Amino acid sequence: METTNNSKDELSVEVVTNSHVTHILKPNISVIKAKGEINIFSSKKLKDLFSEKIDDGSTVLLLDLSETTHIDSSGLAVLISTQARLMKQAKGGLVLYSIPNSIMKIFELTRLDKLIAMTIDLDAAVDKGLTY
Repeated sequence: METTNNSKDELSVEVVTNSHVTHILKPNISVIKAKGEINIFSSKKLKDLFSEKIDDGSTVLLLDLSETTHIDSSGLAVLISTQARLMKQAKGGLVLYSIPNSIMKIFELTRLDKLIAMTIDLDAAVDKGLTY
């Protein structure tokens, strides 16, 4: 698990290896969990991990937001640019799941929920990810 600590935030980003879903995942699907705030200070960490996974061959990224407490415009920009890159380069996509209500409201206000697939839980995210 990699962690970024700054005076104004804390974000922990990890690649999830969960045995109950690993057996049904294709090698091109990665599950990532973001904990804490995704903001101007921490969004680069998430962007770098996304880029690393895409460069390693992932065409679908499943992002668990269950422990994400805040996202700002720089975090939204990372999600949008990652979705665009996955769609253009890999014919894949980003799937967000377990989204807290406060963050879902931001996605709805910005209409990001129309651009990026969003599901209620990991099982639904896996099902969506397998369709790419």
